Amino acid sequence: MKTAILLLGFNRVDYFQQTLEALEANKAAHDCDLHVYLDGGENARQSDLVALVEKSSFTHPTFVLREENWSIGRHLIDARRVLFDELLYDRVILLEDDMLLAPSYIQTVLDLLDWSKDSCDVGTVMAYNINHDSTELQSNQMQDVVATNRHFWGYAMTREVWNTIKHIIYDFEKKYLSKNTYRNRSHFRIRWMFMRSIMSKKRQIRPGKNLIPDACLTPPFPRIPRKSPTSQDAITALALWHHGYGRITTRVSRAEYIGVEGFSFSSKVYADFGFENQNTQDLSKFTQSVSQYKFAAHDEQGNTIKPRAYE
Repeated sequence: MKTAILLLGFNRVDYFQQTLEALEANKAAHDCDLHVYLDGGENARQSDLVALVEKSSFTHPTFVLREENWSIGRHLIDARRVLFDELLYDRVILLEDDMLLAPSYIQTVLDLLDWSKDSCDVGTVMAYNINHDSTELQSNQMQDVVATNRHFWGYAMTREVWNTIKHIIYDFEKKYLSKNTYRNRSHFRIRWMFMRSIMSKKRQIRPGKNLIPDACLTPPFPRIPRKSPTSQDAITALALWHHGYGRITTRVSRAEYIGVEGFSFSSKVYADFGFENQNTQDLSKFTQSVSQYKFAAHDEQGNTIKPRAYE
């Protein structure tokens, strides 16, 4: 399987360095092709970020340096277009510059792709989650996989899935990003014309074996998307749901999100979304991926584990 790791960056040198060092500690990452996409513009720190990668132990990384500021929407959509449509990678692991990874993170998501490959309903896999259970309880959940609608951090997708959903993402790009900056995109039109139209349609049912029970599925957005996010990640979630895909992650997180400050985040937003208490275990101890996984449909009290709406 031809696998790429996509690492995004702009001007957060400190975050980027922490993410890069954590990625570098992942042995499995060095068996993948590293593609570093750096956005441009007057506030960009491309030379600093390139220097960090060149000093790392990654051999022959590929750099894409934008000459102007594309912002995250166009930047990420175009990266997936190049990696999947043009370079024909079978699998892509997508990382932004604000995640601390366990040493086994990359191997874990690759194992999850292999574990779920015979299921027709898995659109993306991750190993990032927020689990508020005690350390003792989490130690019994290491093999557990659950459904998620959580933000797309450190996720992996196959070209087969991308080819199914990309028409929706490209349509979004053409209608709302080609003539406007990402910051000035029309949230109203995206919600009430684009998202509402797709959420109002009947969800497609994929033929074949399902991994995720229907009881563990939750739509990422309501039919009336009054306050729904309008990011390209949100549109990816929308496209996956419409085409009958769910998303899975490990119940116990193998990463920690550190992006307190960024394009869509501030210290207040970081706190409001619960990232101040991620209850992440000591990531350095996650040196090996587990031997086998199982889907966890219920918690220890017998309650169905259902993801909240996308956020």
